[in-house]
Amino acid sequence: MVAAILCLFLGSASAEQLRVIGNRSVPAASLDQKTIQNIYLGKMKLWENGMKVEFVTLSKGDTQDAFLKNYVKKNNSTFTRYWKKKVFTGGGQAPVSFEKERDLVKYVETTKGAIGFVTSGANTDQVKILSEMSI
Repeated sequence: MVAAILCLFLGSASAEQLRVIGNRSVPAASLDQKTIQNIYLGKMKLWENGMKVEFVTLSKGDTQDAFLKNYVKKNNSTFTRYWKKKVFTGGGQAPVSFEKERDLVKYVETTKGAIGFVTSGANTDQVKILSEMSI
């Protein structure tokens, strides 16, 4: 019985988390899924204090796929097409994309109003965690 409980605990402890992170200047303490979706679809451009929202992504991969599915409700192809259309019609500028989590975290850490997403394995000591979910 104890061994089964221990295995259950260790199994759940190793589950990876997807974190939406923000620069410490971001006025929100946390963000819900709908707000994050609105940011990543270019519908929310300013924080409530008037500061510009600077959202960034990771390049293609499992973390990007999990983020888009769970927060934006799109897959990578539809998200890319959505932004190509917005850019073409003058509706916005596509997000900056990073290959490595550490580069994304550094950008968010040093850019006022910035948010992004990483896995729980990334060092997020110098940024805010605005949302978190198991993937």
